[in-house]
Amino acid sequence: MNTLLAQFDGPYLVRREELIDSVRLFRICFGESEIENEEEILAKYIPPRRGGTYVLVREGKPVSQIGIFHDQLKMYDGTIRTGSIGGVCTHPDYRRQGLASHLMEHCTQQLVKEGARLMLISGDEGVYMRLGNVFQGKYIYFSVKPGQGSQWRSTPADLVLRRATDADALICSQLYQAEPVHFVRQKSDFVRAVHDPMSNTYVHADQWIIERSGQAVAYLFLGFLWGLPDGLGSGIRHVGEYAGSRSALVDALNPLITTGNLKDLSWPVAWQDVELIQLLRDSGFEGTVASLDGATLRIINFPGLIKDLRPILRARLDKNLLRGLRFAQRGPLLGGTGADRYTITRGSERLELDGAAMTRLVMGSADIESESIPTSGALAEVISALFPLPSFLPGLNYH
Repeated sequence: MNTLLAQFDGPYLVRREELIDSVRLFRICFGESEIENEEEILAKYIPPRRGGTYVLVREGKPVSQIGIFHDQLKMYDGTIRTGSIGGVCTHPDYRRQGLASHLMEHCTQQLVKEGARLMLISGDEGVYMRLGNVFQGKYIYFSVKPGQGSQWRSTPADLVLRRATDADALICSQLYQAEPVHFVRQKSDFVRAVHDPMSNTYVHADQWIIERSGQAVAYLFLGFLWGLPDGLGSGIRHVGEYAGSRSALVDALNPLITTGNLKDLSWPVAWQDVELIQLLRDSGFEGTVASLDGATLRIINFPGLIKDLRPILRARLDKNLLRGLRFAQRGPLLGGTGADRYTITRGSERLELDGAAMTRLVMGSADIESESIPTSGALAEVISALFPLPSFLPGLNYH
């Protein structure tokens, strides 16, 4: 450890006696109000079995911290164990000293130890990119404005758009679980979301239910765009999450713009959601290809990720291609030394990339560099059959 870092204690999981100072640090860095009830925070605190807030401490008080969280992401028949990074903050008096980078490296290692394969970060700061993270996925971004579409779909007579209520938690959960790509959640996640929208800053603006002939067939959760003024009166939103009938979602756009008094709706649609993309284009909206705004990710355990996806491999590759196929990773994340290197091999064919390049290949990218990717042979057939994996919105799992 260098001389500067030797001045700090940690990194370690925040201790109970440091909890209030940890909350104060978060509020200082993110511009939130003072703590109202310290006793309530302490009373609710339960040391986590996995994840939690890791801190660097100076003179008994946290000066830099990061929260890590575990989730599971269903991707067709596979289930990926994911770890998220959130609440990254350093006290203004201690910035530009490498503390966040040191904590990031520690927390990444911790996520690997706790079983995560893929790391998601709610941010795209330079420190994340320097440590091997890449912009998240490939999306078609649509901008929906009043009168913009050349062929607005007329609202069917049997379609109703209404605001979500506590009673809609179950139907939202059912619609979400029917999506081919979704996080593993409980009904309580939706109960909290519709009852207390402010609990998730990514989707807390407006929450809508769409019905056809009296039956809920889709939902749409909206949030505020980063860097723009907050407030329900701004009329500017982004789609934080959606599920259900694609035709109903597009049919509801006209009443959504009118009822919600919206001036601009930014809608990132994952590249594989071809039905929704086509319906929006047919309605006269032009989309642009981009990565998910303000989000980065990184494969941190490549062999483990592929193990999670074995059902997909067996479904997409015949036995001949599966035979002798190997996915490997070496470097400090999995206990080795040197720079992280990720490899896919089959027989004498071999593709070796650094972590960032392999993450772009496997998870998709709006600007993937394909010069080093095989264009022929069995390995090229494997890669084209498997990758990129579907993109996804963090939605209620935003940390």
